Amino acid sequence: MKENETPTGINEDQFDDYEMLEMDEGAFDSMIGLEELELNYEAHVMGFEGENFFFSIYFEDGFTDAKFEETDNVIGEFFKSYDEQEIYLGYLDVLKQEDKVSVFLDLGNVEPEYCNTAIHGILNALNNVSGIKTVLINENSGFDF
Repeated sequence: MKENETPTGINEDQFDDYEMLEMDEGAFDSMIGLEELELNYEAHVMGFEGENFFFSIYFEDGFTDAKFEETDNVIGEFFKSYDEQEIYLGYLDVLKQEDKVSVFLDLGNVEPEYCNTAIHGILNALNNVSGIKTVLINENSGFDF
């Protein structure tokens, strides 16, 4: 390898000639298929964290314990229908945060054909919760649109 050359063959002195590829605002949304869903609220995918998805759910009139219970119930009902069919949609945890409800979904060991079913199912179930303003998926992934 020549001096000042990376293992990929790009000369380090040429990095100034390369710009970071910019993702369109909706690029991650399209990867998950958000445009296919008819949601009652705004939703965006901010990035990816491997097989883990963190849903941050914000409410128009702020967070309350009642909103947490309502959210937990609709998501639980969605997962219950698949549990009864013995279809594993991943590890799920619904958490209270200071200003939001957070949903953690780990798709490890989920059959590939059910990954979008789990993600879309959570988002569609949230249509049954009143007053949701925004859902951000993986909001702390380093992208800010």
